[in-house]
Amino acid sequence: MKKIILSSFLAAALLAGNINIKSDNSTLNRVAPNQNQVMSFSPVVKKVIPSVVNISTTKIVKIKIPDQFRRFFNDPFFKRFFGPFGNVPNTPKEQKEYALGSGVIISKNGYIVTNNHVVSGATKIIVKTFDGKKYTAKLIGSDPATDIAVIKIEAKNLHPITFTNSNKVKVGDVVLAIGEPFGLGESVTHGIISAKNRTSIGLNSYENFIQTDAAINPGNSGGALVDLKGRLIGINSAIITKSGGNNGIGFAIPSNMVKFVATSLIEKGKVVRGYLGVMISNIDSSKAKLYGIDHGVLVNKVQKNSAASKAGIKPGDIIVAVDGEKVKNAGELRNKIAFKGAGAEITLTVYRNGKYITLKAKLKALKVKKEKIQNIKLLEGLTLKEEKNEVKVDNVNPNSYPSMVGVQKGDIILAVKTVKTGKWVEIHSINKLKTLLKGLDRGDALLKLKRENSIFIIQL
Repeated sequence: MKKIILSSFLAAALLAGNINIKSDNSTLNRVAPNQNQVMSFSPVVKKVIPSVVNISTTKIVKIKIPDQFRRFFNDPFFKRFFGPFGNVPNTPKEQKEYALGSGVIISKNGYIVTNNHVVSGATKIIVKTFDGKKYTAKLIGSDPATDIAVIKIEAKNLHPITFTNSNKVKVGDVVLAIGEPFGLGESVTHGIISAKNRTSIGLNSYENFIQTDAAINPGNSGGALVDLKGRLIGINSAIITKSGGNNGIGFAIPSNMVKFVATSLIEKGKVVRGYLGVMISNIDSSKAKLYGIDHGVLVNKVQKNSAASKAGIKPGDIIVAVDGEKVKNAGELRNKIAFKGAGAEITLTVYRNGKYITLKAKLKALKVKKEKIQNIKLLEGLTLKEEKNEVKVDNVNPNSYPSMVGVQKGDIILAVKTVKTGKWVEIHSINKLKTLLKGLDRGDALLKLKRENSIFIIQL
C-alpha cells in the first residue's frame, strides 16, 4: 500500500508543470463623484444634432398577382362554387409605401448623405431638420454597391458635420450613434467601436464596416456615428438581429468611404472606382505552407492590358501592402484599390520567390455593366451585372423561371454547357451568355454557379 502511494506521488511530480499567472493585487483608490460635476456627452450632442436630419420617403410599388393564382381565381370551376368575384386583373396594382430614415448634412448649401436603401425607388423625399423645418429633397445620386446616396435640399447656412479619418479610429474608442429611430425624433445612444474592417458581412458589394455596440434601431439608417469630438467616423447602416431590435451588433460605413463616394456623386454624377485587373484569393493555411508566407493576398490571374500587367504583377505573386498599408485579405485589397480611384498611382509591395519587391501601378477605371435580360427565355427575370470579367446575378424576379430552378441574387455564373456546344464554355461577359442561350428551351442548358464558397451546377 505504501509503495502504491509513493508511486502515485512520484508520477504526479513527474507530470506536474509550472505556470506563472500574472496578477495585480495593488490597492485602488476609490473616489466619490464630484458633487458639482456630472459626466455628460451633452456638449458633443449639442454640436452634432443640427447636422442630423430625419428623412421620410414615399414609394410607389406595383403588386402583381402571380399568373398561377390569377388563372385559378378566373377559372369557371372556382366561380361556379364560390361565386363571381370578377376577373382578377393582369395589370399590376399600384400601392404607396412609406419609410423613415436619417441623414447627415455635409454642406451649408444642402447636400445630405444617407443610405441608398433609405431613398431607393422613392418618388418623394421629405427632409426635416433639427429646427422642425421641412424640405422636399432631390436625389443627386446613389451607389448601391456601398449603400450610399446623396440628396439635396434648397436651403442655406445649414450645419454641416465635420469628417475625420476613419482609418485612425481604434477598437475600444467611445462613440455616439445619432439618428431618428422609429420616427420619434432626435435620439442618441453610446457605445464603443467593437471591431473594424468587417469585409464579409454580405450586405453590400463593397464593405469595410465599423462594428459598434451603440444601439442602432429602425430609422437610424443614414444617421451619424461620431467620436467624442463630434467628428463623423461613419454612417449607420445595418444591424444583425433575430428580433428586429438592437442586439449590440451594428455596422457603420466608414467616413473615408462615405467621403469618396459622396464627392464622386456630387462632382461627377457617378462613382468611378480604381481597377487593378487581378483575380485574387486569401492565404489559407495550405497556401501559407506552400508559399512560405501567412499574410497578404494571392494573385491567381492577371488580365491582359490591365494596370496589373503593365506594373509587372504575375500569377503567384502575393500582394502584402498598398502604399505602405498592410493588406490582410482579398476584401481589404479590393476596397483599397477601388477607393484610390481611377488614375491613381499606387505602390505595391509584393512577395515573389521568397523576396519582397516594390512595383508601381496606375489604376484604370472599373467598368460595370448592368442589364435586365429580355427575349432570352432561360434568363428572363434576371438582372445581370458584368464587372471585373465576371457575370453576377444582381437581381432575380421571384416569379421567374430562373428563380424556380434555384438561381439566386449574388450568384456568379462561371460557365455554361448547352445541347449545342456539348462542352463547358467559360462566361466573362453578358453578351457571351446571351449568345449561348439564345433560342434554347427549358432543360437545354447547364449553369455552373459560384455561391459564397461553393460551386454547383443547375439545369436551366
